[in-house]
Amino acid sequence: MKKNMYQKSVKQFSPFVGCKYDCKYCFSSFRRQAKRQKHNCMDCYDFTPHHHPERLNHYLPRTKNDQFIFVCSNADISFCNTEFLKQIVAKIESKPDRTFLLQSKNPATFERVSFPQNVILGTTLESNRDEYVFSKAPVFSQRYKDFVKINHPRKMVTVEPIMDFDIEPFAAWIQEINPEMVWLGFDSGKNGLPEPSLSKFYKFYEKLQNAGFKVILKKVKE
Repeated sequence: MKKNMYQKSVKQFSPFVGCKYDCKYCFSSFRRQAKRQKHNCMDCYDFTPHHHPERLNHYLPRTKNDQFIFVCSNADISFCNTEFLKQIVAKIESKPDRTFLLQSKNPATFERVSFPQNVILGTTLESNRDEYVFSKAPVFSQRYKDFVKINHPRKMVTVEPIMDFDIEPFAAWIQEINPEMVWLGFDSGKNGLPEPSLSKFYKFYEKLQNAGFKVILKKVKE
């Protein structure tokens, strides 16, 4: 089964591009897509964090129900300087009838600015086991702790690509974060990650659903 996160995204809005976390599994997705930009922008091609202020004027379509505009979808905004991040937020504030999503693998970065109510803040938690290190991003437990501290009413957690985990403590993390939606999925790039069994995956899925969370499946093993 495959379900794409972007099925809820009506537009990818990218005034900031790039990341330095070097996640192993991103090379088969975001980094590969970036290579298409060689003739447009070498910083995009190299995935070097940089600004595209001209994109702040791009048209942003209306959203409805649980749709959103995915902001900086090919970046991590923790590498965006605060002044430009404030400009992005000002653009979002000018469109109060649209819903926006911003994600970071370093949720502590959200403390830098105040976000309006029409923003969903998201982070990725691939596991609760800190021994799995496949990037330069903060370890999972640090992301969880930092995200809990963020005082914002709308949150989202992506558990993808999922790595093996411990059901009860991991579910407790999600419960404390209290996101309005959770995305679950396996590795779509065949990167040799330490994945859980399919039965364990579905036990976790059912546990979150039974706790009242809206859980959306992405790529699931056949």
